[in-house]
Amino acid sequence: MHKSIITLLCAAGLIFSAPAMAENLKVKPGAPARYTVKKGDTLWGISGKYLYRPWKWPSLWRANRNQIRNPHLIYPGQVLVLSYVNGQPVLGLEGIPTVKLGPKIRELDTGYGISTLNVDFYRMFMKSPQFMNDDQLKHAPRLVAGRDGRAMYGTGDRVYADGVPEDGSYLVFRVNRDLKDPETRKYMGKLVEFSGEVATLAAPNADNALSYRRAEWEQQLSEDEYYKETNGRRYIVRTAQPMVVVNAVSEIRAGDYLLKKPDNFGQFNIMPHEPENKIYARIVGVMDGIAESGAMQTIILNKGEADGLDKGSVLSLYRRGKVVKSQYRVPNTDPSYKRTDYVNTPVEEIGLAMVYHTGEHVSSAIILESIANVNIEDLASNPGQDLEVFGRSAKPGMIK
Repeated sequence: MHKSIITLLCAAGLIFSAPAMAENLKVKPGAPARYTVKKGDTLWGISGKYLYRPWKWPSLWRANRNQIRNPHLIYPGQVLVLSYVNGQPVLGLEGIPTVKLGPKIRELDTGYGISTLNVDFYRMFMKSPQFMNDDQLKHAPRLVAGRDGRAMYGTGDRVYADGVPEDGSYLVFRVNRDLKDPETRKYMGKLVEFSGEVATLAAPNADNALSYRRAEWEQQLSEDEYYKETNGRRYIVRTAQPMVVVNAVSEIRAGDYLLKKPDNFGQFNIMPHEPENKIYARIVGVMDGIAESGAMQTIILNKGEADGLDKGSVLSLYRRGKVVKSQYRVPNTDPSYKRTDYVNTPVEEIGLAMVYHTGEHVSSAIILESIANVNIEDLASNPGQDLEVFGRSAKPGMIK
């Protein structure tokens, strides 16, 4: 979408107000009655062809909560048809899409064939701060060494890991800092940064240290362990897993953690929707540890699954008002009236963001649109609110 979503909303006369929240779903004038999905289309872009508020796509699609998690399939070549049921707009599919299959069978029941947004999700994920809890870190595999005694590694380097449970590709990350809620000061988890990707290599045990194993050890040790004796002391030694650095987006170091790469990693196929509950969140971190960010960058919020957020939740971003000095003098003849020279400017909406990764009380969101730099301490809440109502209904301490 080439224009700011917020500008479009204002131009269409859809200024956020409490009554508007209860209005029937409105479709843009000139929205296509039939639309053939093309290669390169995104769900957000198609939504914008029909709606001033693309996050209301589930209402147009008549999707329930379960379908949001496992949405309808939309593939290039498929025809979307707009119709009306009891006066309400409904968007549906015409027939079954024809999908050209290559040598491997393509699953048609696992999600969209088009992305939600036109983003490089691999890079976005790898370059954005994420979060994990202590239990996830406790038994996570670790890089232990590399060739030539080096402590830092790059693409193509051979490295060795401990605790790798199975063959495959792994994401490399390290802990940045503890994340705390700025309001409650409660611990939210570990803020981590991904630095690259490694893959396992075959290592026949017959040619490595396991050749030291003795027959009498078979019942006492795992197949990748053996006893070593030094100065009369015997201890157990495990065999490290050889790996190769497939991609390094930043320096990879000995001691970094490993996370098994999900099979669907790199896909950004979720249905944008507004949260079911009222959300009042604060931005507690932004991409790359900088103080402010803009469109297509990641922010971290102090609310998560337990607070009603899930993948695809769309939130408006708001900036707090400021106390400024006023030259206006209030006419008042009451001698007990205490004059003030200060006023508070209202909270203002500065953008939209979509949640793509969630924890219990923390989540990551990508900024979709912004008309100003988004900063730590800015607010995130349900879209489409009247700003004055937002200020009055917010929890104590949210709006200052």
